[in-house]
Amino acid sequence: MSKDKDKYNDYDQEENVSEDVGQSRRRRAAKMREDAKKAGYTGMMSAASQDNGGAANNASEADSGEDEDNNTKKRSPMKIFFTVLLSILGVYVIVMGIFAISTYLNDDPEDDWNVVQGDTQKPMDKIQEVFSPKLPERTQFVLMCTDEDGTRTDTIMVGCYNSVTQGISLISVPRDTVVSVSAANYQTMREEFPEPGRRTMKINAVHHYAGEKLGPEMLVDELNSLLGTDIQYYVRVNFDAFHYLIDSIGGIEFDVPQKMDYDDPTQDLSIHLSPGLQMLDGDKAEQLVRWRQNNDGTGYFNGDIGRIAMQQNFMKVLVQKLADVDTIKSNPKAYVTAFIKYVTTNAGISDAVKYASALNKIDPSKLETYLLPGDVRSIGGISGGYAPDSEGIEQLVYDIFEKPVSEMISESTSEDASGEAASASDSKSASIQVLNGGYTNGKAGEVEAALEADGYTVDEIGTYNEEKKENTRIYVNKNGLGEDLKDYFKDAEIIVDEDLTADFDIVIVIGTEE
Repeated sequence: MSKDKDKYNDYDQEENVSEDVGQSRRRRAAKMREDAKKAGYTGMMSAASQDNGGAANNASEADSGEDEDNNTKKRSPMKIFFTVLLSILGVYVIVMGIFAISTYLNDDPEDDWNVVQGDTQKPMDKIQEVFSPKLPERTQFVLMCTDEDGTRTDTIMVGCYNSVTQGISLISVPRDTVVSVSAANYQTMREEFPEPGRRTMKINAVHHYAGEKLGPEMLVDELNSLLGTDIQYYVRVNFDAFHYLIDSIGGIEFDVPQKMDYDDPTQDLSIHLSPGLQMLDGDKAEQLVRWRQNNDGTGYFNGDIGRIAMQQNFMKVLVQKLADVDTIKSNPKAYVTAFIKYVTTNAGISDAVKYASALNKIDPSKLETYLLPGDVRSIGGISGGYAPDSEGIEQLVYDIFEKPVSEMISESTSEDASGEAASASDSKSASIQVLNGGYTNGKAGEVEAALEADGYTVDEIGTYNEEKKENTRIYVNKNGLGEDLKDYFKDAEIIVDEDLTADFDIVIVIGTEE
């Protein structure tokens, strides 16, 4: 077995991965496409692929999948240059014009700009009504971030933008997720890369074996088969884009969860971060999202799943800053440069303009992140693989991509109300785990006794072996829980973390200052 084979894939010895997930997903994907046609939402992909704008700069080659015809008339370099230049200027003028008009017309919050007696709409609302293109109810896309050599997809997130709720949902697909690629894709892989192993492989190897041109589309194809989705757009970026954009907007403030100390000369990778709230530039942000374990072998208590949870938390903070109107208006060149220079996408200029009009409507607080249902185990001859849970995936896909929007809004309203009504009685009926994250032996037992004396239910106590912090952290599985528990500690903070609280409603990690 070659060194490269071992690097990119734990090659299976037998093809015994169940096909039921792929088959059921394909049937559901076909149904979704048929429903989309009936609803009048077709043509997005064809429109994007026919668009000659700069935003689709790298997608045209992947769309054709064929060698250039020698008899085809070639465009001159100067003509290509001016076409790209005019496309970039067009996007810049349109996007900045929208924000300029919006800022001007909405500058005075006391002026409702009524045009007609009794009309409550502002001119900006009317302009958007007339000129803004109608967006589909849901738009499916995938974000893929490649590693240093540009072949493996270190990060894969399948997303859905809901134009009605103005929310975005992201499903993180672990890089070790085991899939059995289709026969057609496998044949293409063998033509592009003579040694792709067997059809069963980790999903981060799909892009590598398909090659740079076909990688994004083939990964989309396998994701659609796995999830039963109908992804319209893909966006591929590398860490150069990550560095550039974060540095251009002045960095991102983020609470690094633990000490990160790792060196790998073979990858020219050096990670050295201290825990705590700090401003991260592009280099430090890359260290954060790439870290898996320290030189001494310590890492996230739940392995790569913990890494994904941290990436999702960072993504929320990053999106909130990137979507901020002031950040956009202060750094227009950075956005355009990052999109043109570092992004490969099948979205065209017309698509960019269409969704730019919705940019200032997106509510970053409604960014929801999920982990692909599954578990870590040996599967298909691959040790340490991530085995997808077909039933869990089907339910998650329905909740995000298929559930009627009216039902989603009703549930969201109900959850908000229940969160506001959460009180001490909720915490007292919750299951609690207490972990000693300090240096004083028996502290978890003391806290357990104090809480149970006041009517709380402590189901388990133990020791927290990860990075120690001075303050106590109270992890909860929903907003509103745990506020009453802060009174038992000096400087406790509430953190909503559904992954850490998978077995308990509340997990208390005692700080070193208690």
